[in-house]
Amino acid sequence: MCCWMPKKKSTTPLNILLSNGRFPVSIDLARQFRMAGHNVYVVDPMHYHVCKFSNSVKKSYWVPAPHVDAEGYLAGVRHAVEDANIDLIIPMHEEIFHLAEQTSHLSDENNQIVLKRLFAPDFETLIRLHNKWEFSQFLRKAGCDAPRAWLCRNMDDVRALPHGEMELALKPVYGRAATNVYHLKPNTPLPEKVGVNSENEYIAQEWITGNRYCSYSVLRDGKVFAFAVYPVVDTIDESSCVYFQSIEHAGIRAYVERIADALPGVNGQIAFDFIETDNRLVAIECNPRATSGIHLWSGTPDLAYSFTQSSPAVAKPGARRQIIPGMLMWSKKNTGPGEYLKHMKRLMGTKDVMFSKRDLLPSLMQPFLLTSYYEICREREMNISTMFQWDLVWGPGREQLDNVRKLLAREGGGEVNVGEMKKDVEGERSGSLGRDSGVGIGESF
Repeated sequence: MCCWMPKKKSTTPLNILLSNGRFPVSIDLARQFRMAGHNVYVVDPMHYHVCKFSNSVKKSYWVPAPHVDAEGYLAGVRHAVEDANIDLIIPMHEEIFHLAEQTSHLSDENNQIVLKRLFAPDFETLIRLHNKWEFSQFLRKAGCDAPRAWLCRNMDDVRALPHGEMELALKPVYGRAATNVYHLKPNTPLPEKVGVNSENEYIAQEWITGNRYCSYSVLRDGKVFAFAVYPVVDTIDESSCVYFQSIEHAGIRAYVERIADALPGVNGQIAFDFIETDNRLVAIECNPRATSGIHLWSGTPDLAYSFTQSSPAVAKPGARRQIIPGMLMWSKKNTGPGEYLKHMKRLMGTKDVMFSKRDLLPSLMQPFLLTSYYEICREREMNISTMFQWDLVWGPGREQLDNVRKLLAREGGGEVNVGEMKKDVEGERSGSLGRDSGVGIGESF
C-alpha cells in the first residue's frame, strides 16, 4: 500500500510525478499542482504529448510502454524519481496497475523507492475494484445496492444466462469504456461470437435504465478528502464524457462514503459510474485512478491541496468544463432539435480544459500533436482512440491471471452458479428485477 502521508501544512514545494502526460486530465492536474506551488514532472512512452509543451511541467521523461515492457516502464519511473527527487507519484491511467503489480512482488530496494511514493492502493485492492465481477461482490459486502451479476467463463455460461426473462449487459471483467459490451434482450438471439473464455472472463449484469452519473474522489487513510459528481450528458459513442458540470448529490456522496468505510487505510483516487432510478441508486463500475472529474477543479489549487495537505475539497456546484474536440465529435443522431440546441449552448458557453491564457503552447501545438498521433496510428494500424491508450493499458496474460486469481482467492468470493440462475430470477421477480431496468456506460478517459 502507498506509504505517502500528506502533511498538515506545507510551505515547501513538492516534486510531483504524473504517470503519463498525454491526457487532458494530465495537463489539467499538472496546472492545478503548479497553482498550489509544486513542481510537476511527467513520464510517458510518447516522445510528444501535451504536457511536454506546458509551462506547468518542469520536465518530461520518455519511458518504455508499460503494456509491452512493464519492468522497463518501472525502471523509467524509478529513474525519474531519483533524477528529480520526486516526493509523490500520481497515477493517471492504467499505468497504476503496472506500477502496483511490479512493486508488489519485487522486494528490491530500488522498487520500494517507487512504492513508498505511489499514491495508490495496494495491487489486491486495485484488482478488487477494477475487476467488474469482484467489484460487484465488494459492493454487496459493503452493504451497497448493486445490479444482479453473473460470472461467465465460457459460452455455455453465456447461454445459461436468464436473458429470456430480463435484459442484461454482458462485458469483459477487465474491459474499459464501451468496448465489447453486449446488450442482451429477451426474445433476441445471443451474439454468435463473444470473446469469453478462461483467460477473458465476462460479467453479465441486469440492465438498469435511469439517470447516469460519474463521481471522482480522493481517499486518504480511507476517508473521502475530495469529491465531485457530474451527470453524463454529452458523450462520444454513449461512453466517454466530454462535458462536465458539477452537481450536488447527497445519495451518491453517502454511497461513496460507505465504500470508503470498507477501504480502511486506503490512499488513492477512486471513481464510479452510477445509475439512478426512481427507487434505486447503484454503482456499475469503478475506476481506481484519475478520471475526468479532475476537470471540475480546473483553475483552482483546491484538489491539489487534498493530495498534499489536510484540506478537503468538494467541487463547487455549477463548475463546468468541456473537451472541445470531443464535443465537436458529438453525434446528433437520435436527438431532437431541443437537445441539439442545448448541446450547442454548452459548446459555445463552456471553457475548454486544454486552453489557458497562461499556458498557450499546449493549445497551439495541437495540429502538430494530431499529425504525430495519426502517424503512430498508421504505423500501428489502429484508430486514434485505441492507439491513444494502447501502450498504457493493463491486460493480464495467462500467468498474470493465475497470479491474480491466487491473490483474490485469499479472501474467497461468492460466484453465481449459472445453472441455477433461472430459478433465482423466478424467485426475485417482485424484487429488484421488477424495478426500472439497464446498465449504462459513462466514464471518460
